[in-house]
Amino acid sequence: MAETHLDEQAEALLSKTLNPRDLTPLPAELATLGCRIRYFFLVWTVKITIAVQLAYLRLFYPTSDEIRPTLIKSYACRPQLPVRIFMPKSRSQENQSPLPLYISIHGGAFATCDASIDDSFCQSWCERTGMIVASLNYRKAPMHRFPVPVLDVAAVARAVLDDATLNIDKTRIVMAGFSAGGKLALTSCQLPELQGRITAAISYFPIVDWSAPPHHKWAQRLYTEKATESLNTAGPALDWAYVPSGQDRKAKLLSPCYAEREELPKWVCLIGAQHDMLCRESRDMIYSLADEPVPEKGWDQGWEKGTYKWLLAMGVRHGFTDEFRKKRGQGSAKRREVCEEVYASVHEWLETKVFATGSRG
Repeated sequence: MAETHLDEQAEALLSKTLNPRDLTPLPAELATLGCRIRYFFLVWTVKITIAVQLAYLRLFYPTSDEIRPTLIKSYACRPQLPVRIFMPKSRSQENQSPLPLYISIHGGAFATCDASIDDSFCQSWCERTGMIVASLNYRKAPMHRFPVPVLDVAAVARAVLDDATLNIDKTRIVMAGFSAGGKLALTSCQLPELQGRITAAISYFPIVDWSAPPHHKWAQRLYTEKATESLNTAGPALDWAYVPSGQDRKAKLLSPCYAEREELPKWVCLIGAQHDMLCRESRDMIYSLADEPVPEKGWDQGWEKGTYKWLLAMGVRHGFTDEFRKKRGQGSAKRREVCEEVYASVHEWLETKVFATGSRG
């Protein structure tokens, strides 16, 4: 990825490191009545707006048959949360050997969207890697606050793992997600249903630390070229929608940066976006896991240390992987190029490191 010059202000921000290991409980405050009313209307405006956008796109830009899931399954543990299963087209009837599984969890600020928005990625990843891909749903805030989505993902993922009809290689299981889904991938794998069963976690531009309010993260961001963005302006309302008052914001199932190494999968890959106010917390988390000091200068665009991998996608913002809401004929060629570089790097890491002989566990 191309080198990017840092101005003096960005260098100064990079030199400030946070301590993600301060475990002093930090209960979520109860917002005032006026704030709760304002947040309620803002969150529902966001939910309805995105629902209308998705309905419009599905009507006028329907998904092609080539990227539809192979099958859609529901499990008794959460029958209202169907799983979209993608099987490699290269898998023949004669060759029914077990395949590795990639569990994909969609984003949407814990409040919007569903698994179908990632169909294009899931089909592409399935064919790229030869893995079975299971795309999961979860119940949404504010009706279903933390920890409901975490419990949903863990329960459905376990059901998929225990589904004998899928013929899964249970020594090669990856749990991954985008944004909110990336956070859920890092937290659900800590629960007893999945503990020790997930080989690797891959998280794209997640929120991993709920202890700092959005305005603090905005002030500490690693870039300065934007005056504001939706994560900053809508952040307090989305925070209210997901985190119940009184909840310890440093609980490891809410903020995975506070989890111990042994509570996470052995292999962890975090992907940040250069122009994302959440980039810093992912960066701090992966350095903490690797037991490495955060460098004072430079964008440290990518490295592998032991069983940990860090990637920084340059020149893009939060949600740069999103394809569903990009109309046909639109979309930046640069963004697609960055996506390809990131996906290729993650795939290579899985094949040459995570799934290599002697690397399992």
